[in-house]
Amino acid sequence: MRKVTGRQRFRYWFDNLMSKGTPSLLLLLGIITAVVSVTGGLLSVALGGADGKGSESPGSSIWFTLMHALNTGVLAKEEGTIAYLVVMTIVTLVGIFITSFLIGTISNAIKDKFASLQEGHSLVIEKDHVVIIGFDEEVTNIVEELAHANENQKGAAVVILAEHDKTDMEEVIRERVDDLRGMRVICRSGRPDSVKSLGICSLDTAKSIIVNLSDDFMTVKTVLACKTVLEESGNADAYITAVIRDRDVLHPASIAGGDRAEILNFQKTIARLMVQSGRHPGMSDILAELLSFKGNEIYVERVAEAIGQRLGTVNLQLPHSTAIGMVRDGEVLLNPSDEAVVQAGDELILIARDDGKTTLQPAAVPDASRFQYEPDEREEPHTLLVLGFSDMLKQILLEEESHATPGSQVVIAAEPGKIDRDALPSDDELHTISLDVRECMIHKRRVLEALVTERPTGILLLADPELDDEEADARTLMLQLQLNDIADEIGTDVPLIVEMNSTRNQQLAQIMRATDFVVSGRITAKLMVQVAEERHKKAILNDLLSDGGSSIYMKPITRYVLVNEPVDFYTLGASAARYGEVAIGYKRFGDDGSFEIVVNPQSREATTFGSGDDLIVISRG
Repeated sequence: MRKVTGRQRFRYWFDNLMSKGTPSLLLLLGIITAVVSVTGGLLSVALGGADGKGSESPGSSIWFTLMHALNTGVLAKEEGTIAYLVVMTIVTLVGIFITSFLIGTISNAIKDKFASLQEGHSLVIEKDHVVIIGFDEEVTNIVEELAHANENQKGAAVVILAEHDKTDMEEVIRERVDDLRGMRVICRSGRPDSVKSLGICSLDTAKSIIVNLSDDFMTVKTVLACKTVLEESGNADAYITAVIRDRDVLHPASIAGGDRAEILNFQKTIARLMVQSGRHPGMSDILAELLSFKGNEIYVERVAEAIGQRLGTVNLQLPHSTAIGMVRDGEVLLNPSDEAVVQAGDELILIARDDGKTTLQPAAVPDASRFQYEPDEREEPHTLLVLGFSDMLKQILLEEESHATPGSQVVIAAEPGKIDRDALPSDDELHTISLDVRECMIHKRRVLEALVTERPTGILLLADPELDDEEADARTLMLQLQLNDIADEIGTDVPLIVEMNSTRNQQLAQIMRATDFVVSGRITAKLMVQVAEERHKKAILNDLLSDGGSSIYMKPITRYVLVNEPVDFYTLGASAARYGEVAIGYKRFGDDGSFEIVVNPQSREATTFGSGDDLIVISRG
């Protein structure tokens, strides 16, 4: 065994002391200063003091010695015996060393503290705040929706935790969110699945938690960590809202969250939205309107005057809102049958601009002479051209299968190596549509020309999931430019549905012709915030966005009323009620071919419609 020297032991002890940080350094300097002051003071007394007569007390001598150690300028004015001056000089030199060390230590401590604050590791002291875990393109959409949701709440705050630099996150929020409407955004850096990092976000006093991570497995782990922190802290009211992309991970995530979490999967919703947008452009605008906290949104309210009345009769008495269903004993009844009446204890599900108290007015009288009756027309077989490939494509094809007329076809075109044929539906799953899969260089003009010349009845342009959001949107914009030019050249007007990752890039794309845009991140963000703010909305949205119950449709206005004659919205609603539907708005085309979407029109006054316009309804199947 090798012998350890005293010098090595001292260096080891000193290294351990230094590793303990600034407090240990300050303690060491304090001890050295005290030792030097006491030693110098007592030695000065022993030597007779400054005058050599020994008239100075030990306490006074120690005090003056301490002043020499802390203030080097005192020595220049000092007088006394040579022995006394030698002792004070030594004390002053030691004091210079101590003071320099002390200033450096304090300076480094302050610098480290500022760096730590900038890194975002300090404790958040907030109450009833929303915690967002994860930072990506969707975060700005979530923050913007929360700003609208909490517009009337003084002191509202949102805390964002992510493995990003705190100042970078703050800069992105400032750059991309124009108006926070008084809401404060606090960013912190840390691992989303770390209980220690979650602790600095004050989950014990939070109102709700939104887990916004792109990795499903990390989402499950984070949900479990959040649930642990909430239970250990005793916060019984807060709950977790999380999105899972892969449906196979949905069940494990639900187990991890238990009754503490609302686990959402909107891949089917987004796929259905894309398919419906191809048939009825503007569906994404309708959904964005209903899910936004600005403008029209969904409310649940108890209206005593509605008891004993059918939903259709109630709508004739609502001047600024539309009743689409009711909640009875916790069960959502969306677009109930005409025999169903509002019972005591029921709450109305309303589309309205604000959540003020709803009052009924005298019932309007619909103009039955304007009614038109036409059965639903089954569409002709069509061909959908899909450009690109993503994991969502299987769900899109299954949605297309459920809505298409037998004999329809889907052409899938993507670059070589991009298409995973095993991820497509099997032949047993498809009965009404046939697939034509082509691997080709779709970014080349001659390839696009050949595809468009085949005259598809609709084109769906998918974002490339293998690229980051900006690169994928740039590729989408390039393809959109070429498709528009080809369509103009051959004189065709095919509905073009474009999937974008960013709302900012959508604004660029809107200067070009496109029938509709689907920004899946924006829709997902809106859905998450709706559930995070009001947990009971999940059941309503599940029913409204599923294909098993009553959902949103656009149907020809000619099915309901005579065109080219003024008709008010009460008449439209009453006509829709004859089919067991609830009218919630309309789509009206302009002379230039553009269209406007109006949900829950505030003016129920007469409007003249054309034969190409649509009524927006909630209908069963």
